[in-house]
Amino acid sequence: MYGIIWLIGLILCIWLMKNRKSKIPEGQISSESLTGNEKLLIWIICIVNPILGGAILYYGWKKKLPTKAKQANHISLWAFLIVIIVGFILVGSGVIKN
Repeated sequence: MYGIIWLIGLILCIWLMKNRKSKIPEGQISSESLTGNEKLLIWIICIVNPILGGAILYYGWKKKLPTKAKQANHISLWAFLIVIIVGFILVGSGVIKN
């Protein structure tokens, strides 16, 4: 089940990156920040797969959308830390067995 959620998150991440990037004309750079809906979508993507999701968004946007790329990278870092902390708590409490 988690594999299907991971795959949907990956497809959603690639779609979001390409969709937002395609709205910027060739040769131009946008310094717009993430909208509220984009932030929420990126948080969801990065909770499912923080490393790959953050990397796809950052490297896909860094030339045309540098502000959004930096913000997405920060979200993926925080999501990664949250996933690690929750994992330690669940393993430590015995909910998840090694």
